[in-house]
Amino acid sequence: MNFISKIIAFFILALLLVACPRPDPPAGIPPHLREIMEANRAIALPPFPEDFREQADAYLTQGLTREEDIRISNERRRIRLPPSQHIRDAGSSAHLGRRITREDAASDINFLFDLMRYGYAGYRHFGGDDVFLPIRDSMLDRLAGIQGEITGQALLRDMLVPGLAPVIADNHFQLHDITLEAPPHSARINEDFILRRAGDHFVTMIDNVEYRLIEATLGGQKVEGILPTLTREGEAAYAFGHFGQWTQLGTQPMYVALESAEAGEGLSLEVRLRAMSNIDRSNVLLHQYEINGVPVVVNRTLMNPYVTDDAGRIFHRSGASLRGSSVIVLDLRGHGGGVSDPMLFWMNGLSGSWPSGGAFGVFNLLSMTGGRGSGPRWTADIAPFESALPNQSLVIALTDNNMGSGGDQIVGYLRELENVIFVGANTQGTLVTGGVARNALPRSGIAVIFGVQLHLRPDFSQFEGVGFMPDLWVPPDQSLERVLAFIERYGLLRGAQ
Repeated sequence: MNFISKIIAFFILALLLVACPRPDPPAGIPPHLREIMEANRAIALPPFPEDFREQADAYLTQGLTREEDIRISNERRRIRLPPSQHIRDAGSSAHLGRRITREDAASDINFLFDLMRYGYAGYRHFGGDDVFLPIRDSMLDRLAGIQGEITGQALLRDMLVPGLAPVIADNHFQLHDITLEAPPHSARINEDFILRRAGDHFVTMIDNVEYRLIEATLGGQKVEGILPTLTREGEAAYAFGHFGQWTQLGTQPMYVALESAEAGEGLSLEVRLRAMSNIDRSNVLLHQYEINGVPVVVNRTLMNPYVTDDAGRIFHRSGASLRGSSVIVLDLRGHGGGVSDPMLFWMNGLSGSWPSGGAFGVFNLLSMTGGRGSGPRWTADIAPFESALPNQSLVIALTDNNMGSGGDQIVGYLRELENVIFVGANTQGTLVTGGVARNALPRSGIAVIFGVQLHLRPDFSQFEGVGFMPDLWVPPDQSLERVLAFIERYGLLRGAQ
């Protein structure tokens, strides 16, 4: 189901939510935008089915033994990790150029698959033994046909990556400097026309004649063809656009069929859709300032040590200090992830409530104990979303396609709050696994990074590479300026509680 169709499907639920007792909404928000906000909350926080835990078992690796767990843990402790703290730097390290024997390469291949089975939370999610063991055996067969020694670089780029990339789509899974990422999804938009909703139709003005949208096609397929947006003047309107996987769609135009509302004359347009630019990542990671009377809180990381220094303490306090503000802009663009606790405390300071985290069911793989625990097992953290958390302030969260991991999680938490508008682009969708662990293969030194937590959506829908949608699709490099115009246009700074 595509984005606009989901909004329509959840509209009835949105009306029910609107009917529930809640704080007075900030004055001035257009009714159609309020409907979009409520519908998108329902998309982000679908209900957990009663048998969610039982269904989730199909994604959790079974048959783990304590003996194997101890063996792998002991071998991990003997491994010296690559010298660099940063995986991208490690990828260029000279040690991968040294040659190793075929026997050593085979040992590394076997260890990698053991390591994944006992430590990688996504192992069964991406197929388990039925998928991975034939890949391992194919690598070993190919290695047996190689004469002489092999470099770590060749092992990495000619065997490991080509073997695993077709089956693992996980933006947290890295083999040295290569991420086995999911196909990215994003929106493209055309802002040459402004569309507005008129009853059941969307209309636009062309040469002083009003036309209504009849149909839009892209790649020969019918699409909704519109995205809610903010104009440069701050109007909450619509634009021609589409959300999808552009590695498949390419740069082909969208074709729209229009009809004059008065004369009934038809008009066909070729609409060129353009990618939306993210901002350049800033060195200012945690910051608070004010512009035109509007407080702006910048949060681009929740990684230590940033959240524990002076800037981190300022961020912690800002939630409570801004409580009761009419409007707050929360600039999350380019958020690189990290721990979630600071954001939870910020939200509690602002609203006095704690989010449940109901956007995901989280499963932790407790493995590689080295004899210090009871052996490999899974623990579950499932906290269904029940109702929106009261919040008097209007929070406008700026998002972009550079947000991932903990950045995704922040949006999931914020979706639980009343009176939050998300403006910009979808997040990366980098959370099928989390709780990243760093490892290395003992003979070649190839770094192996993967998550030990599995995050499953309540409806088991794809999240990796898709992320959370904004309410208003706006080029992220222009979103702050347009949000300020939006606040001024609708009198939100003056009219909110």
